Amino acid sequence: MEGKTFVIRKLKEHLREAAKYYPVISVGGPRQAGKSTLLKQVFPEYKYISLEDPDTHKMVLSDVRGYLEENSNGLIIDEAQKMPVLFSFLQGIVDENRIPGRFVVSGSQNYLLHRGITQSLAGRIDISTLFPFDFEEMAPLESWNTSLENIMISGFYPGKLTENIPTKMFYKNYIKTYLERNVSDLINIGNLTTFRTFLSLVAYKSGSQLNFTDLSNDLNLTVNTVKAWISILESSYIIFMLPSFHKNMGKRLVKTPKVYFYDTGLLCHLLGLFDEAKLKASDKYGLVFENFIIAEKVKYKAHRQMDPDMFFFRDSNGLEVDLLERKEDGSVEMTEIKSGKTFKPEFLIPMKKLKALDSKLQMNLIYSGAQEAKLNDYQVKNWKYIHDEV
Repeated sequence: MEGKTFVIRKLKEHLREAAKYYPVISVGGPRQAGKSTLLKQVFPEYKYISLEDPDTHKMVLSDVRGYLEENSNGLIIDEAQKMPVLFSFLQGIVDENRIPGRFVVSGSQNYLLHRGITQSLAGRIDISTLFPFDFEEMAPLESWNTSLENIMISGFYPGKLTENIPTKMFYKNYIKTYLERNVSDLINIGNLTTFRTFLSLVAYKSGSQLNFTDLSNDLNLTVNTVKAWISILESSYIIFMLPSFHKNMGKRLVKTPKVYFYDTGLLCHLLGLFDEAKLKASDKYGLVFENFIIAEKVKYKAHRQMDPDMFFFRDSNGLEVDLLERKEDGSVEMTEIKSGKTFKPEFLIPMKKLKALDSKLQMNLIYSGAQEAKLNDYQVKNWKYIHDEV
């Protein structure tokens, strides 16, 4: 479309390769991440349907087997989790003919989609997740060359960025649509106002360890309700949990995971940080930046089929490192994330304490300054180049 910047999604390469081997291809991810657009690009000759359309849903449900057999040479089924019985029929049809790349399913509710897959399609399906843009995918966009604060506030959803939708307008509508569609599909929430308050409270907890009891007391809800709502946010790709590092380093580790948002634009909106000045002045600035970096690592790895294997470290004495990543070769990298522009040697102190316990640990610092360096014991990286070697 004229006036729009064309962004190549990294996951495209994997989907084309996977379609050579598996009869069913699955792509999950949040709403507005670009799943439908990507699948139509990768499989342009396939028929596309969305089970969110009531007429389509009714038509397919009236004869699921017949519809799948009639379109068995190339069919994209969007929002597939809305018809759980679909997966059992897919199993029977692909078992009769294991020709690869016949069906593509996508969905924005991970729990329901995953349940259908694990019950019916194990060994017959390739599973991928498409998130909003990662840093590499953002590079062609003009907004990538604006300030760090603007990038964090604007977020990474493709439709918003390529259509230049005003930030506040986009996220206000995103939350409304999310509440009306995803949440109402999963549980009956009598008071949406309470759920909106819950969303904002979770945003304020970003980068910290979740305490379900505190949330239940703040909202006057049962702990089980809070846990159910957290699960909905996870299954809808709104938030994710970063577990604590379990390797025994002679210290008792805190087991409660930290919570982060996949998109900092949504996070900033929920925090009421609608412009750069507010974000810069906010006491949440450092945590938003930390979320920004950790979410990027999650997206980058998912789009390249890499095992996330990411953790944080905190012991009972308060020693903490923002991020630990276990690499494929078994090595572990530690990373401290600082929003400032000036490197300070004290940033490395927590990592050096852990390195004293395990000399094999590698140290990295990610910050907003321009100076980059690679020394014997550590690397210092600007946030834009965290995937590059210094």
